[in-house]
Amino acid sequence: MCGIAGILYAQPGDALPRRASVRRMTETLAHRGPDASGIHADDPLYLGHRRLSIIDLSDAGCQPMGEPEGRYTLVYNGEVYNYRELRQELEGNGHRFRTGTDSEVVLRAYREWGVAALARFNGMWALAIWDAERRELFAARDRAGKKPFYYAITDDGSFHFASEVRALRAEGLRFGLNPQAAFDFLTQGTYGHLGAAGFFDGLSQLPPAHYLTARAGEAPRIHRYWDIPVVRQADRVPYDAAFRRRFRDLLQDAVKLRLRADVPVGMTLSGGLDSSAIALCVERETGGAPMHLFTSVYPGSGYDETVYFDAVVEKLSRPVVHRVLPAEGGWRERLLAVLEAQEEPFGDTSIFAHYHLMETARANGVPVVLSGQGGDELLLGYPSMVQAYLGHLIGSGRWSRARREITAWADAGGGSPARVLRGSLLHALPLGPRDRVRARGVAALASRVTNALRRRASLRRFGAEPGRGSFDSYLAQVFKRFAIPHLTHYDDRNAMTFSVEGRMPFLDYRLVEMMFSVRYEALYHDGLTKRVLRDAFAGEMPEIVRTRRDKIGFYTPLARWLRAQRDWVRDVMRPEHVREMGVLDADRYGTRLAAFEAGDDSAELEIWRGFVFHLWAERFGVAPLGGSPGPITVVATQPSPARARSATAVVAGSA
Repeated sequence: MCGIAGILYAQPGDALPRRASVRRMTETLAHRGPDASGIHADDPLYLGHRRLSIIDLSDAGCQPMGEPEGRYTLVYNGEVYNYRELRQELEGNGHRFRTGTDSEVVLRAYREWGVAALARFNGMWALAIWDAERRELFAARDRAGKKPFYYAITDDGSFHFASEVRALRAEGLRFGLNPQAAFDFLTQGTYGHLGAAGFFDGLSQLPPAHYLTARAGEAPRIHRYWDIPVVRQADRVPYDAAFRRRFRDLLQDAVKLRLRADVPVGMTLSGGLDSSAIALCVERETGGAPMHLFTSVYPGSGYDETVYFDAVVEKLSRPVVHRVLPAEGGWRERLLAVLEAQEEPFGDTSIFAHYHLMETARANGVPVVLSGQGGDELLLGYPSMVQAYLGHLIGSGRWSRARREITAWADAGGGSPARVLRGSLLHALPLGPRDRVRARGVAALASRVTNALRRRASLRRFGAEPGRGSFDSYLAQVFKRFAIPHLTHYDDRNAMTFSVEGRMPFLDYRLVEMMFSVRYEALYHDGLTKRVLRDAFAGEMPEIVRTRRDKIGFYTPLARWLRAQRDWVRDVMRPEHVREMGVLDADRYGTRLAAFEAGDDSAELEIWRGFVFHLWAERFGVAPLGGSPGPITVVATQPSPARARSATAVVAGSA
């Protein structure tokens, strides 16, 4: 787990200042890799690395890492968990190893199999390999996008890349505002789903499950190497006892692989289904070794999950419990710290709780943390996803089943049957009418933003993917374009701020492929989400946890915090400042802010999003809408507004 950076210049040049440039970039990533640093120069290519030592802690594992043959040099951020199995296979093919690292396995695997090596990796990674013979840079990102890879191309044709935006800014690169991201966030609260784009105009990300190749002075060529399987409903695997066993065994193996480390490993545990299942797998795998558990508690509130947490802890042999209470003081400083870590605005302050868990883990000497993150996204854990499934039942004509499940969901706390039905009917519509209904809703929300922003952005529609039905397309795009990109971003940034490696067993690509190949009854049944997880852990997971229907998540008292910081919010959201930025309607925002201060909680998220967006733009020097970004020109790599309007995309709110 590390930080990487590099520049492939368009033309050869003076090596001394170029080495200094890459060194400046990597120094900004010291929190991602506090243990060692290094630079490799082969003009016009310069690579930089910061190391967080997790596997083989010796200096032999430092990077950039070359091979004895001298052709390939690697900088790598992440972990390939099945490196031991791959090493054994490579040794059988004649390769010899000098270290015990997974990094060297990645390097030798690329030499042996080239791009095809990516299909063999099980893990998370952002990597770059320089081919000195072909004078070509190869870069790749893991299937779920757990590890970041940002890049920008300057007007002279040079290719800059890094793990975080701050490394690019250290070289003087400045970015304008991506109007589509601003529109989506301020009107609907959605973000993370823009794929290669982001809030910064002119900045790109290598999409998850893609690789690129680049040569000096040439535009990078990008290719997909993996996708979620397309399986017709008639061909899906039946949900039966055999499938439950396979699911249970595969989740256990995913945990086993993610426990590999030469440093202490802990985990976050909330008392929810997902993290509880992971804890039980860890217990089985480690044979009762001490386990560090990190949890957020909210004593005396309706958001406290202590009773569930304690029920799971009682099942464990030697738990080492760390309870983190929400801090009431210093909110301003903590918000600025989290915003600095995330490098983009975020939809609510639940990220704070995770941030403090990562801080606590590092303070207790635990640099690797497993979590149940990704379980909700993979197993239909959110109410909005259930509504989409109920709409699928209606739309496919399964009326009897739909009535039964709507009643069951209402009984489980999803609202009255009539309300659940209304919410489901939208998802029952064909894609065209569904988009038109949503467009009317977004048009009302668009009154929050300026005409100038509306002219440069548009509704992002939920388009069916080739070969997929409507509901399957929805699930695939939740994974690829909505929830998972946001989840992996905030998890990586919070953890790496404290030099902690976060691992997510539920994002093991084998589990993803399995769940996209089974009948939907594995996900939801009789008012219960995550059916396969509940069934697979029957008799092992505490019943109070296994049968719980509520979903709490990380809670923070956002409304109370915002009102306590009234003066700060009003200072950041000065009408003249809002008008200068050019994205929000300053008069409407002022009216809603006054209502919120008077006690109208319905304005909470609108006030928060406007505030955190403008605070982000101010902190990161983002130019106003249409303004000049800064001293070094970056070639815009995102679609123009006209192209963006014509592109098939996701409708905000569908996830």
